[in-house]
Amino acid sequence: MSAVPASGGSGELVLLGEGCTGTRAAGLGSLAVRGDLRVRTLAPPTGGGEGGWTARLAGFLGAPDSPDRMVLVAEGRACGAVFELADRHPERVVAVVAIAPEPPAADVPPPGLACPVLVLPGPDDGSGPAVERFLTELRTGPAEEECPVRNRALSPADLHEPSVMRRFAAAGPVHRLASPGSVPTWVVTGHEAARAVLADPGLRGDTATTAGYRPQPAEWASVHPGDADTVTVDAGEHGRLRGLVERHLTEEWVDSLLPRLRRVADGLLDALPRDREVDLVAAFAVPLPVAALCVLLGVPEPDRPYLSDWLVRRVPTPPPAAHEDVDAYLGGLVAERRRRPADDLLGRMCAAGGGAVRDEEVVAAARLLLVSGARPTTTLLGNGVAALLAHRDQWRLLTGEPDAVAGAATEELLRHVTPYPVGFARRAVAPVDVAGVRIPAGHHVLASLTAANHDPAANPEGPGGPDLGRAPCPHASFGHGRHACLGAGFARAVVRTALGTLARRFPGLDLAPGVRELHYRRSRVRYLLALPVLLGPEHRA
Repeated sequence: MSAVPASGGSGELVLLGEGCTGTRAAGLGSLAVRGDLRVRTLAPPTGGGEGGWTARLAGFLGAPDSPDRMVLVAEGRACGAVFELADRHPERVVAVVAIAPEPPAADVPPPGLACPVLVLPGPDDGSGPAVERFLTELRTGPAEEECPVRNRALSPADLHEPSVMRRFAAAGPVHRLASPGSVPTWVVTGHEAARAVLADPGLRGDTATTAGYRPQPAEWASVHPGDADTVTVDAGEHGRLRGLVERHLTEEWVDSLLPRLRRVADGLLDALPRDREVDLVAAFAVPLPVAALCVLLGVPEPDRPYLSDWLVRRVPTPPPAAHEDVDAYLGGLVAERRRRPADDLLGRMCAAGGGAVRDEEVVAAARLLLVSGARPTTTLLGNGVAALLAHRDQWRLLTGEPDAVAGAATEELLRHVTPYPVGFARRAVAPVDVAGVRIPAGHHVLASLTAANHDPAANPEGPGGPDLGRAPCPHASFGHGRHACLGAGFARAVVRTALGTLARRFPGLDLAPGVRELHYRRSRVRYLLALPVLLGPEHRA
């Protein structure tokens, strides 16, 4: 059992539901405040019910002040949403306390949650002491010892920790994921083995698991489809959607968009204050990829805040509510392109095949591009600039020749940052050999892209920190094979433009005084929550 994180904002007791508020919240809170666990109460959602709590928790998880690690206390109908959150985000939920779950079920908690769970029959006088004992065990549980010979079992939370994954990679290329109740899952860490897994047609992406790699409960499937989306579907549908986008994202056409991308980058930098601290994530790394995708698709500029709000705030909430209005909006743009053709990606997709492509396919392809293209590019920009500022010699290399070095910087940061730490789960349709390990049919395989990108065998100069002068070496950040990132060329162009523009205009950019630690959020991508900087003197050509 892992201990609750120490102080410094990394651990919180989060109370949900009517039974956890008011006097009971005060009672539970008094148990937890011992210098290492802060208490927070979430107000019930309007309308209540498990669905309301699911949306409420999704919004809380994405908030800038949301803790990295938390103990969740829920009562009644909120318990189902809390169990789901713990399963989808094992890297952030330390433990769960469930008080009188509704509706009662024999299978409470669901099997295979990675974190400890305390279930209480009701909010009575015995609840406080029981929770106190539970929290004490979390605090004083035996620390996991590092063994120089053998690693401890690999858990779902480890997949988001670069240092841990590098340690497992050093021990071997394939490891079994230890998560009771999960679909039997294997994690591949070597570069060549990861590429083989990503390209193997015998490993399919039609999985129905949660982010905790447990079978997805049928009652949740209509709310959260797990990873089964256009990013992971196989065969005909996936090929049609990819082909619809890829045929138009040629290097020549992407290059023709570069002047407009530079104007977007310059416009965002023009708006930044010169005389005070700036959060470069919120002011530059988040809005730039969204604006660039809007340029690519042909979204009118006044509508960009709407799509930005959807991508940044609402995508983590459950479908279909998160997508219905966006699909309707994109459908309206498609209808407009049918009436008035334009030379943007929506217009080109509408005209494909002599106009025979269905509107629904164009909408699905556009949504796929928006969802898969925004957050990883934001992560690469935010985490990448932070890495360069932490290695000033590398930042100086970029600012010395921005146009010449921005391309190499983009590739090196793709390797070093690895926006997606782990690839989507793949299911073995038949027994398959992976790096000498026989994977049975029905088991799942994950490629650790972080470990693959830091594999010394693929990088003779050693993985190390960012090195913009490094000889080109392969990385797996855009995937490989049939499921390689379909917008890789465009994403490279956006990041290259952003880095070059930023370095050229603000070569004296530096972390704000007093910043000693940067905080990251671990989810599908490991992204920086904020990057406080001072721009320094501006250079304009």
